[in-house]
This record gives sequence, structure tokens and C-alpha cells, in this order.
Amino acid sequence: MAVEDDGYNAVRSAYPTILNSAQVAELLDLNPRTVLTMAGDGRLPASRLPGSRKFHFILNDIIETLKANKVN
Repeated sequence: MAVEDDGYNAVRSAYPTILNSAQVAELLDLNPRTVLTMAGDGRLPASRLPGSRKFHFILNDIIETLKANKVN
């Protein structure tokens, strides 16, 4: 399935589909601790396996969050 050119194709090609908190921090230019805090309080979409403390992030979810919170 082709993804429309929404300006994020370079990001999609530079990062894997599933990201860890360090990769999200790099992508968003944030401190990794900030990413964990934002995931924990729901500001960033993330998932976690039962019994695990490690967050996983879907690249397209992060991109959609950026697009939904765009400042004009």
C-alpha cells in the first residue's frame, strides 16, 4: 500500500516501524525521560507488553500525533 506524500516520507525511510523511547526522543528532539513521561501520561501514543516497563512506539502513530498537533 502506497503512502501519500505528506512530507514525512523521509522520516519513514530513516526510522523503523516500531521505535523505542531513545529513537522517539531523537526524532522529536526531546530528552528520553520526557518521552517516557509523555507516553506514561498519554500525550504520546505508546504500547507496553504486560509486565514490562519498556514502551514501544509505532512510527506512523508518532507522525499522526505530530500532524494532529501542528501549530499554524
